[in-house]
Amino acid sequence: MSINILSLFTPIGDVPRVGLVYQKRLKKFGIKTVRDILFHFPSRYDDFSDIISISDARQKLAKTVCVQGKIVEIENTRTFRKWMDLTEAVVQDENAKIKVIWFNQPYITKTLKEDDFVCLAGKVSLGKEGLYLNNPAYEKINEWVENNNLTHTGRIVPVYPETRGVTSRWFRFIIKPLLVRFVNIIPESLPSEIIKKYKFLPISEALWQLHFPDSFESADAAKARFSFEELFLIQLSVLKQKAKLMQLKAPVC
Repeated sequence: MSINILSLFTPIGDVPRVGLVYQKRLKKFGIKTVRDILFHFPSRYDDFSDIISISDARQKLAKTVCVQGKIVEIENTRTFRKWMDLTEAVVQDENAKIKVIWFNQPYITKTLKEDDFVCLAGKVSLGKEGLYLNNPAYEKINEWVENNNLTHTGRIVPVYPETRGVTSRWFRFIIKPLLVRFVNIIPESLPSEIIKKYKFLPISEALWQLHFPDSFESADAAKARFSFEELFLIQLSVLKQKAKLMQLKAPVC
């Protein structure tokens, strides 16, 4: 099914690249529809927004850094001592190179090839052959991209509640195009006077900033809006129940 003919209430299994296997896994989170996955919020964020040069990254042992460059070498190897698959690459920018190692992810070579430009976010570690990026998050890019076009690196990256076989990377991959498709047509759920009084973000902006925030301040503003909304709806429900009880207790004339 094309993403253009989906609705907010389309079963999640009908979303492209989800299918029945992921549909079953997503039941653990109560995700049954497109709307449900849009309201599956991050539990925290990783800050990969500061992209630095590879020469600077080599001075930051044991720290997490984000770099961009071209893959000049990449291959899978196997360590028989620990029976571990290694994907080893060398990435170069204008001034320097750095080795990159992924552990037990041989499928990466199906996605990343020599001469691809990538954005990488990972910890700088020290091995027998020198410094390397340890198991970094990765994303193919054009030779240079603006940070706000990135999804998994080079920005404040959402980390979601996960289950076996459903990673935060997968959630970002699925949620982002759905947000683009639906974020401006999701109906507002708070009265306009409440939004104005408390200076809350409108629902479309809050949803986007919660999933892919421009800053931590924007993420906090989105959280504040949805936290208030949760309490607001609970209070409305309590008032409705009280009104029903009053009607039942009212004397019959």
